[in-house]
Amino acid sequence: MATVSWPLLRKPFAKARLTHAARQVRTELAKARLAAELLRKRLEHADHRLRRLPGERQLAEELGFSRNTIRAALDLLVAGGIMSRTATGRLAVRAARRPERRTGSIGFLTPTIFSMDHHLWFDAARSALQGHPATLRPLTYAHWADPAIHQALSGLDGLFFIPPAEALPSWLAAKIRGASCRTAVLDADESPAGIPSVVAFPPRSTEKLLQHLRELGHTRIDCLNTQAEDSVIRARIEAWRTFLASAGLQGELRSIPVSRPVESACEAIRAALQTAHPPATAQFCTTGPAAIGAMRAFHEAGLEIGRDVSICAVNDEGLAPFLLKTLTALVSPPRAEFLRRPVAWMLEGGDWAGDLRIEPQDAPLFVGESTGPAPEGGPWVHGGRRRTCARTGPERKPIRP
Repeated sequence: MATVSWPLLRKPFAKARLTHAARQVRTELAKARLAAELLRKRLEHADHRLRRLPGERQLAEELGFSRNTIRAALDLLVAGGIMSRTATGRLAVRAARRPERRTGSIGFLTPTIFSMDHHLWFDAARSALQGHPATLRPLTYAHWADPAIHQALSGLDGLFFIPPAEALPSWLAAKIRGASCRTAVLDADESPAGIPSVVAFPPRSTEKLLQHLRELGHTRIDCLNTQAEDSVIRARIEAWRTFLASAGLQGELRSIPVSRPVESACEAIRAALQTAHPPATAQFCTTGPAAIGAMRAFHEAGLEIGRDVSICAVNDEGLAPFLLKTLTALVSPPRAEFLRRPVAWMLEGGDWAGDLRIEPQDAPLFVGESTGPAPEGGPWVHGGRRRTCARTGPERKPIRP
């Protein structure tokens, strides 16, 4: 039997040990690069502008890496010129050498309950920022004293702020006016408080919807609202009242300011259909969600939308052409063009020029299948019988003629 010398056996084991060590180095380097990429994303989205950059221990806990990996990741960011170390050894985000190349940080602050309309505003803000060296950061808040509002006003260059329906507190309005962060309010008019505001639907455009219903022969036009009555909603309701008074028409206001606009509209119409004074054959809804809820309630009652009852809305939130039936509504003009002036003000400096309230001259009218001529012979009379509805079990079922 041949013998094998020990030196010959040691060479493969030594090579194996080196290969294992090299794999460990590559693994640790890959972890450090991944951690550096996650940290770079945070810096790109202006996390450091909203709160102080955490230390190595906290970063390790938040990202799920060891402190050694975080330390190596920070070294990679320093080597890449993204961060720098101060004389005391603390890390800081390196500022642009030329001020015109500095990336601005713009916040998009909304209530925690995000709506389809908020998404349309966000897309508009993102479009308005194209071509500018700036980052758009979505933020949410739960109440007026939420720290997120303070962090945004104290740390960002600019802020698009969508308030809830309730009135902006005077102390917060003063804080916004005095902050270094330049703020523009969206979908609400806070210009009387000295804050630039952008509104998508001017109140005067509401008359187009009401005139459309009048031309179809409707003499009673109800107003249905399920949003909290802020300045924008109040203006729409007042426009409805003014039109009815000038045209000599009648109608009833149903305003239920709650947090479930679709469900509340459906429940309001269901309840009204059970009374001795049913809803009018034309329903003017202050918002798209109210119209969707109303359409469902009338459908359950066996009434055909667009024939037995006409429904229209201000602000379809982009849904009007895709509903079954399509919804007659005022649709939003391209919103990005109305955000370009606030963007320039936020990023380029200087004083605000012009009126604090920005709004389009008009809003286009989309005529869908949800409106039609007023029924002959009174409300919802077809084939000589009046359609009604009743509750049978947990759902409201139509009583067929």
